Amino acid sequence: MLVKFFSINTAATDVIKRVPMKTKIFRRLVGYVSAVALCVLTGATALAQSQTNKLRIGVYDSRAIAIAYGNSAEFQQSIKSSRADYNKAKEEKNDKRMKEIDAQMKLQQRRLHEQGFSTGSVAGFMAKIKDSLPGVAKKAGVQVIVSKWELNYQSPDVEVVEVTDELVALFHPGEKVLGWLKDLKNHPPLPIEEITDDMD
Repeated sequence: MLVKFFSINTAATDVIKRVPMKTKIFRRLVGYVSAVALCVLTGATALAQSQTNKLRIGVYDSRAIAIAYGNSAEFQQSIKSSRADYNKAKEEKNDKRMKEIDAQMKLQQRRLHEQGFSTGSVAGFMAKIKDSLPGVAKKAGVQVIVSKWELNYQSPDVEVVEVTDELVALFHPGEKVLGWLKDLKNHPPLPIEEITDDMD
């Protein structure tokens, strides 16, 4: 930008040299134009610098992460493993173990409802993709990634960048799940107090 200004200023000086001395008004006008151009270019440079110096924070909808992970191959495999453990305990007539597994599954279902319908923490799911987070952050140009529901305040010096879709992609969701997540954007999370065990 400064090179552009200098070329404009040089052109203006050349014009002034060609104009007779008696046209002082014209020479002043060209001088004013040069001064205004310098102010505008300096202001634009300062604005660009202030924008690039903003802290950029990546935010995501934790519900989308829960739904994406809850429908992932990894999660489905964990469910199959729990069912196999339950069936084995049932065959062995191990009532104590059956009750333990049943209680774990019910608690897990409750947590999934809190995460998928409300603002329950998905820290455990995010830990599964932690090695990919630096790449997402770099691509989005952000220094921090946090759940949007945990961002309680932001100053004017902070720029918020939506990275939900990029994080969801790390769980390799199918078209059906992507359809649910698209619809999810139109609905606010439910208060966690309204979550029940029988929600679907």
